[in-house]
Amino acid sequence: MSRWANDPDHAADALLERSVDLSAVSGRVLLVNQGGRLPDLLRGSDVAVWNRRVAQGRIASPWPPAGPFDTAFLRLPKAREEQEMSVHAALGVLIAGAKLFLYGGNDEGIRPAARMLEVLTGAVDTISTRGHGRVLAATRPAAIPGLRARLADWRTVSRMVIAGIERDWGTYPGVFAAGRVDDGTALLLTALPAMASHATMLDFGCGSGVISAAALAKHPDVHADMLDNDSVALAAAAENVQGARTVLGSSLADTHGRTYDAILSNPPLHQGIVKTGALVEKLIADAPAHLATGGILQMVVQRQIALERSIGEHLGGVQIIAEDSRYRVWRATRKA
Repeated sequence: MSRWANDPDHAADALLERSVDLSAVSGRVLLVNQGGRLPDLLRGSDVAVWNRRVAQGRIASPWPPAGPFDTAFLRLPKAREEQEMSVHAALGVLIAGAKLFLYGGNDEGIRPAARMLEVLTGAVDTISTRGHGRVLAATRPAAIPGLRARLADWRTVSRMVIAGIERDWGTYPGVFAAGRVDDGTALLLTALPAMASHATMLDFGCGSGVISAAALAKHPDVHADMLDNDSVALAAAAENVQGARTVLGSSLADTHGRTYDAILSNPPLHQGIVKTGALVEKLIADAPAHLATGGILQMVVQRQIALERSIGEHLGGVQIIAEDSRYRVWRATRKA
């Protein structure tokens, strides 16, 4: 297995270090989508980091800080639509004549990304093609026709049916299941738990807020929190589910000690292009400390993922309350 498949952030950093003289970088520098060592390698420069997702304890935000910047290094995101939005965002805060370095793995889509960048900047240089990845470089022109330099420029609205009600639903590139209810979430929504008046609920890994919207349609007086590690997803969720509280984070610890009567989730199983069950296991292990007595953890995962033993170690009353050919909905209760 290549390093790009096993540890893509480390592979990306190594490729960039071999390809670009980082010691020659000067002026204001913007680093985009950073989960690796690049911020530390450029520590002596005037560096700002923009991550839309929580990574390595760094602050996340939906849009980059105001420029102008003299150089930008953009680590390629995994989703094609998100790649384009990230490039537009970076170009929007660069001065004319600034360099944009775009780098990532072949399996992540760096080769077709070259054409997308060329359309915006007019010319792209391929700096390196070593080790299953590429580093591209482009110069920011003075004018870029069609540049979409605000988050609002990327918002799309679709019609969705949630809890039997058709409504407008806003989302952005890179947000999970943008503009639709994915099959796993749809199965979870068929078995929403009953909740008492003024109960507290957490939608963990909320995306654009579908689970919260359905739960609040069923129980309007529930107090809902929505947690996601993607600040852009939280921006969409806040627009779609007004009145719920948004929490930026990647674990239950980011709720800062809050306890809930119900934690509902369609938890993510990927970090970048790497599939991992680590987040699900951590959610299960952390749940008892964040559930009220008798509180429930309910989540939907793919059928092949066995959770009964793990849930049983930390919670009680484990049961499968809904399933189809691809997914299972698990429910467990906090032990007294």
